[in-house]
Amino acid sequence: MAPQKRTAEEADALLEGIQVLLLDIEGTTTPISFVKDKLFPYVRENVETYLTNHFAEEECVGDVTALRELAAKDVADGVEGAVAIPGAESPQDAVVKAVVDSVGWQMNQDRKSTALKQLQGHIWREAYKQGKVKGELFDDVAPAIKQLVEDGKKVYIYSSGSTEAQKLLFAHSTEGDLSESLTGYFDTNVGSKTESDSYKKISEEVGVKPEEILFLTDIPQEASAAVKAGMKSQLVVRPGNAALTEDDKKNFPYIESFDELLGAEDGTKKLAPGEEGDADGDQEADDANGDGDEAEAVEGEESNQ
Repeated sequence: MAPQKRTAEEADALLEGIQVLLLDIEGTTTPISFVKDKLFPYVRENVETYLTNHFAEEECVGDVTALRELAAKDVADGVEGAVAIPGAESPQDAVVKAVVDSVGWQMNQDRKSTALKQLQGHIWREAYKQGKVKGELFDDVAPAIKQLVEDGKKVYIYSSGSTEAQKLLFAHSTEGDLSESLTGYFDTNVGSKTESDSYKKISEEVGVKPEEILFLTDIPQEASAAVKAGMKSQLVVRPGNAALTEDDKKNFPYIESFDELLGAEDGTKKLAPGEEGDADGDQEADDANGDGDEAEAVEGEESNQ
């Protein structure tokens, strides 16, 4: 289905009163397939090598410690399938094997633990910097973000992936480095994306009233949590996303392209009357100054034909 186009007036209505845009990543700015088919498999294929190469480094020690503590809690809570990780005094090979098994199990369960996301982010950082991975964005995302920022909006990211992984994706994207266009990043350290308190905290941190924030996501439960916190939210329909139900469409506005936020057929923001390059605006300005006689004469001739 081709993306819906909106008029400039309709686009302005979507952003009326909005100072901050808060963007989800997977299924919103980035194809789900990129995360599912590229980023996650990269971790599975490289986690053992990464741990072995960086095992004694402070950052890696911190990653392993966080995973060990999480695993200990899971085991104590009787979580089925949880993999215990040996203590720091254990042989390196034993610890690495247990961490690899634990990471694989968590990813199979689609867990979004902060400890897991932290290690994944560090593995991806190495991949991005080595040029083995580039962050994929939908074609409409980068131009829209840049235009919105030019229009005075602030753009933040909120994803279950670590803030470091988020920064890497946008700094090493297929559309170049978008870091300067983004004001900040939030991850699960602020709370779950399906809990309204998370969005209240974000509002407090960015220093803007909830009703002045627009959250874009492909997940209705996340949109609901944001709205409960007082934010505005719109669902984003993208190829590969789960289909929205009729109730979803009734409960939330939705867009199929960020172009709709700009209200232009070609994805560029329409110029306001009187701005350079707007022929209609120039004519309106002439009319207001009494210099529209020629245009009026032409219109008169056309009406008589």
